[in-house]
Amino acid sequence: MNERIEARIAVMEAEIASLKAMVAADGDEGAQTSDRRGMVKLLAASAVGAVAGAAIFNAQPAVGAQGDPVLVGTLNTSTNATGFTASGDHAVNAFGQSGVGIVSDGGLANALFTASGAAPSGLGLPGVLFVDGAGDWWAATVDSPVDGGWRKLAGPNTAGQLHILPSPVRVYDSRPGLAPTAVGPKVPTVGFAVRILDTTANGSGVPANARAVLINLTITGPQAPGFASAWATGAFPGTSSINFAAGQSIAATTVVGCGPSATIQVLANTVTDFLVDVIGFYQ
Repeated sequence: MNERIEARIAVMEAEIASLKAMVAADGDEGAQTSDRRGMVKLLAASAVGAVAGAAIFNAQPAVGAQGDPVLVGTLNTSTNATGFTASGDHAVNAFGQSGVGIVSDGGLANALFTASGAAPSGLGLPGVLFVDGAGDWWAATVDSPVDGGWRKLAGPNTAGQLHILPSPVRVYDSRPGLAPTAVGPKVPTVGFAVRILDTTANGSGVPANARAVLINLTITGPQAPGFASAWATGAFPGTSSINFAAGQSIAATTVVGCGPSATIQVLANTVTDFLVDVIGFYQ
């Protein structure tokens, strides 16, 4: 207890002693003083109860201590984290009558959910969020006996949300003299030679930490029939993103994972020019 509370209790204890002395002095004065004695005794008892109540109430911490449950009905403003005591299978129940059920505001992080357990299985309760030990986020959306209603929101191996650019941006054109002129090399492909392209070029708006890009890959003026492939990084995966005939101009939209600094790799199996327009990115 602080000094102010201790001083107040000391004053109340002095008042109690004075009231008790008055009761003792009135002990032989006769029946005419019985009402006054009764009132004094009542006041004394009330004062004792007030002192005891003040001591009990103020003996409680003003906020939950580190690792202790928060105090219901008390503003918990400690700088250290406090915990919620579990009740049944619910740690916290938040009921919003006509507004937001939970509001969390913090400069560093609004909420921290510790990953634990396996991916959810079985029928989920719509509205439930779950993060598993692999770091994947899940949400239960609808009652579904087929898949439990669970949908993966994000995780270490997901690309994140798709951000659509205000308009497509051309980040590469192999044809000499055509924009973007500062991005090269400005020559046709050589069979199976890998070309590394920067999707942040030409002010595209793609961030360097993009996980994938949505692009339009255009082939123009191929000297022979063939294919072109776009992928993130590493060796050629042996896949095709677009197929073309000799002399054909053709385009295809595809999603490509990003390598370091939002780069992608492109090759063709024959000599051809090609263009890359970015439509959006995943982050």
